[in-house]
This record gives sequence, C-alpha cells and structure tokens, in this order.
Amino acid sequence: MRYLRLLPMALLGALCACSGLLRSNAPPLQLYVLQPPVLQNAPQAAVASLRISRPLAAPGLNTDRIALLRPANRLDYYAGSRWSATLPEVISQLQLSVFQNDPAWRAVADDRSNFNAEYLLQTSIERFAADYATDSGPPMIRVDLHCLLIRRSDGILLGSFPVSESQPAQENRLASVVAAFSVAAGRAMASVVGQTDLLLKSAKPPPAP
Repeated sequence: MRYLRLLPMALLGALCACSGLLRSNAPPLQLYVLQPPVLQNAPQAAVASLRISRPLAAPGLNTDRIALLRPANRLDYYAGSRWSATLPEVISQLQLSVFQNDPAWRAVADDRSNFNAEYLLQTSIERFAADYATDSGPPMIRVDLHCLLIRRSDGILLGSFPVSESQPAQENRLASVVAAFSVAAGRAMASVVGQTDLLLKSAKPPPAP
C-alpha cells in the first residue's frame, strides 16, 4: 500500500519536470510581410477580368519559412522568423494587390473567390531566397518567377514569360534582408503586370462560336 501511495507523488514530480520544458527564453517568433510596389500606370480602358491562380512553389519553397541558399547549393531557413503565410499565399496576395490597381483590368480576383474571370494568370515560384555566395557579408536576394496567361473560354495560352530580379541586402540582419526581399519582389511584380498587360493587348479575339 505504501508503494501505491508513492506512485502519484512520483507522477506529480514528473509532470512538474515536464512543465519546465514549456518555458523558454528564446525570443518570440517574428512574422514578416512584403509591401506591394506603387506602380505608375497610364490611364487605359479596362477590357477584361483576371483570376490569379495560387502560385506553384519549387521544392523547399512551399512553406512560411524564409529561405536562404548557402554555398554548394545548400537550402536552409532563417531561425525564429517566418513569412506571415506560406510563400505561395504571400505572392498571391502581392499579385492581387498590384493587379487590382492596374487599370487594364476591370475586375481581379484570386482562388478564394468564385468569380468566373475571362483570363487566368498562373505563376511558378522558381527561386525566392537570400543567396549567400560565401559565408561572409550580406546576401543577394534572388526572385525568379515564371508566368502563364491563359484565356479561359477556349484554354488558349496567350503567352508565357520569365521574371528574374535581384537586390543586395544592405546588412546581414533580417530586417535588412526582408527589406531587400520587398524591393526585389516589388520589381518582379511590376514586370509581371507589364508583360501580362502586353499579352492582353496583343491577344487575338477568340473564334466566334
């Protein structure tokens, strides 16, 4: 009986020891967002509607972790920091914000909407990382995207194009790295908008039914 009375005390001690593992002196997780660029678009007649499909991410990028490349093409992530959502969601929101301010389109929506748009923009995220060519010094931010513009009425591919941008971080600190990500991503979005608009202007009308 004495043995049985000691058992609950032993369990209580084990629980107290485990609860100590829940307390940490580690700094809180930091979440980062990308600021959309401000584009200077010339006034034009809005002629079509656009749906932005959820971007497809290359292996290792379908995550909310902030990626970096070490020498010898080693993929890694910054500790204690995240994007505010997975990278495809972050890029999708960035595209939505930019295209909604593009006068070439009368309506723009993403995959969260049931809106039946006339055109579909599909984006692949091929690279979105801080590139450390050496183990010293601030990284170079590299953003590589590939886009397809599809007319939904007949499934015709109007065109595809790559977008590549880079921006050096001023300091090897995460705030500086994220600022460089915003600059590179902003220029990439401006290029996506410009090339998508050109494809729309040059598209031949769909055949008559």
